[in-house]
Amino acid sequence: MSKSNTLKIPGDMTIYEAEEIKTLFRKAEESEGDIIIDLANVSEIDTCGIQLMISLKKSLKEKERDVSFESHTDAVIDLFDIFDVSTYFGDPIILDKQAG
Repeated sequence: MSKSNTLKIPGDMTIYEAEEIKTLFRKAEESEGDIIIDLANVSEIDTCGIQLMISLKKSLKEKERDVSFESHTDAVIDLFDIFDVSTYFGDPIILDKQAG
């Protein structure tokens, strides 16, 4: 059974936080095993955030490791829908929207 490391994103994933997110992702890559990224605190995300997620996924795939994203917020789901990348990431997205 392979070891997984969980990384909780502390806030937004926009161009303004890009360096901070890159640093977090770099440190996660240096760890062993697969990585789980918790997106529960991401209230704002832009194309830069998506690019960083894609870059991390590609980098880990080259190392025969995996990354999964969980606790997708509405902001993340909305941007995934706009760019039609849900299938690329392949993570289950649990819709927690209440009716009405």
